[in-house]
Amino acid sequence: MPAIDALNEQTVIDYVRGTPAYEQVLAGPGDYAAQAITEGNINLLFRVTNRTANSSVLVKQALPHSWRYPEFKLPVQRADLEYEMLTLEGKYCPEQALKVYFYDAPNFISVIEDLNKHLVMREGLIQRQRYPLVAQHIGSFAARTLFYTSDLYLASADKKAMLPRFMNPVMRKLQEDLCFTEPYIPHKNNHWTHLNDPHVQAIYADDDLRSEIFILKERYMTHAQALIHNDLHTGSIMLNAQETKVIDPEFAFFGPIGHDVGSYLANLVLNYAAQVHHSPTEAERSDYRRWILDSLRETWQVFEREFLACWEKDALKSEWPSPQYQRKYMRQLLQDSAGFGAAEIFRRTIGLAHIVDIDSIPDDPTRAHVESLVLVIGEAWLKQRHQIGSVDDLLEIVTSAKPRFT
Repeated sequence: MPAIDALNEQTVIDYVRGTPAYEQVLAGPGDYAAQAITEGNINLLFRVTNRTANSSVLVKQALPHSWRYPEFKLPVQRADLEYEMLTLEGKYCPEQALKVYFYDAPNFISVIEDLNKHLVMREGLIQRQRYPLVAQHIGSFAARTLFYTSDLYLASADKKAMLPRFMNPVMRKLQEDLCFTEPYIPHKNNHWTHLNDPHVQAIYADDDLRSEIFILKERYMTHAQALIHNDLHTGSIMLNAQETKVIDPEFAFFGPIGHDVGSYLANLVLNYAAQVHHSPTEAERSDYRRWILDSLRETWQVFEREFLACWEKDALKSEWPSPQYQRKYMRQLLQDSAGFGAAEIFRRTIGLAHIVDIDSIPDDPTRAHVESLVLVIGEAWLKQRHQIGSVDDLLEIVTSAKPRFT
């Protein structure tokens, strides 16, 4: 295809007419409409609908910068990586992978499945919806995509050949800054409810906390354990009662497994805390929080069970002949997940990339209460992670935490 400028609601329809999806998915001629979708921060995204056939697709275009934050310059080649990542996810966990109908490599444009019968999980949690299968789906997705791209499964030469294809240095550096550097020092990108100034200043002054984060930062930068999604949170999941789909893997690279698992678990905790506002009564809040914690526990249990099942079935057993190593490996993954989950909490509370769960709370005292609660949980997950031996230890920290600002 010829070079294409940034798409808009007028030009995207003509663009789709020139792709295989026009006939194969949209059913050809009809009454077409396009709508820009603006929930994300980075890419242009449009829904193109053939109203005659009641069919639709999404069109995603990578620009050389974030559309929401133009000062963040980004490589357009992230779209190539995302396409390859979606292909791999479709191989290892097709039920949770997003379908790609067409990829235009010269223009970094994807025509993809429209999940218009699904809701962004973050929005669903704010609405206190319950998803009976999400723990099973995300636990299995994480286990399979991470195990089958790790050294436990891949031959050494195959794994090393994949590493440069997923180097992704610019997107990784963005996460290094936002997750592992900026929230722990005074920085222009940081913001929070200023009623929590004393709490945040205490975090800035806590070199023990900072040293633990930097241990994780170095592990994030150097530990090429598996091909991780690297932005796996409730805003990167779309679902309904029957289906769960993981989207937006453009940050992917070979990194620590615990980063994916911990990021997802942390976002459940962030919503747990925010239910102080989103639940209208104390009884409803208590009930929904119980469901969130049950889902967190089940997610880890499914992940652990599925990961070990893959290990038993498909691991290179001649290279890892030690049941005791297997037990130590899984314990380390849980502890890593606690630490990386803490980093996600700090990123979402002090750093640049806040979430609507908390930022939509209109009054400062309630929002400060929620921020302080999750900061206390994050500090404990981080500093106590070496003593964590089960997922219930994580949950105990959550349920026993008390905010400094009340």
